[in-house]
Amino acid sequence: MVVDVNMMRVPDPRRADDKALERVQGAFRKLKGRKALQFLSARRMREMAWRQSGKEAELEKLSDLCELDMTDRRELDDAVLAMLGVAPAKRREKMIAALYRYLREFFERTRQKEEKAILNKNKARRRGKTDPAELAAQIYQELAESHGEFLRRYDPDFLDKTRPFDTYEIPAEGVPVPYRDMFVPHSVRFIKGKKTQTALLRTQSPVQDDLIVLICRSGLRGLVRVPHEENECRRVLGAYEGFIGKRENLLRRLIEERSADEDLQRVIYDALLPLVLSGRREEKKQNL
Repeated sequence: MVVDVNMMRVPDPRRADDKALERVQGAFRKLKGRKALQFLSARRMREMAWRQSGKEAELEKLSDLCELDMTDRRELDDAVLAMLGVAPAKRREKMIAALYRYLREFFERTRQKEEKAILNKNKARRRGKTDPAELAAQIYQELAESHGEFLRRYDPDFLDKTRPFDTYEIPAEGVPVPYRDMFVPHSVRFIKGKKTQTALLRTQSPVQDDLIVLICRSGLRGLVRVPHEENECRRVLGAYEGFIGKRENLLRRLIEERSADEDLQRVIYDALLPLVLSGRREEKKQNL
């Protein structure tokens, strides 16, 4: 039995029969009688550190069990699925097996990323001070050689200049925020600090507001062209938003591969973004 809350299906014990409720309660009582384990075993969590310190033999003394190996956990999950209305026991078994397999893989990948970050941080400490500009240049070189599609630019790669467009001058400073009231139906405010408004761009439509905000988030400022027609503006918004999301994920991954220091990562990103935004233009000039 389930109830739909904000599009998320959750168990509704009020609609469950007594037998299903008793089974869930019994399984939960058994489970809460012990300390919950992690989704990775104690042996797996300490594997890298202990191997590096020459304590491989000690690893064998640690438990290799995790929460997903516990029969009482599986019993509770099976009871909840039964309460949800998944009647066939074999189907519940397959669902739990698939869920546990996914969780094992997810937490293993997460742990591997953590271990990689630790190794990167240790390497950075041994090397001493790292030059963010040099790392940004290395990443840009990798982008140019292996991920050239992410050097595309808003104009001209996404903007169709054969269609009507409006030109706006985006201020160099300020966080863009869509704004509208009874006197201004659609615009973009630029806020500096907590509340100080540095500029207000009056636009032609709300979808232009969203595109201008996205353009700013992508790192572009100054004079920009924005489609005048709402349908065309919406098309460009969707295409550019998808591109920016993928590019952002790639840049973050390439930066994280080189440093685990979050402060340094931000500095590298700030140094890398101008290269990404202007790099293709510079390459074209050299080719000419």
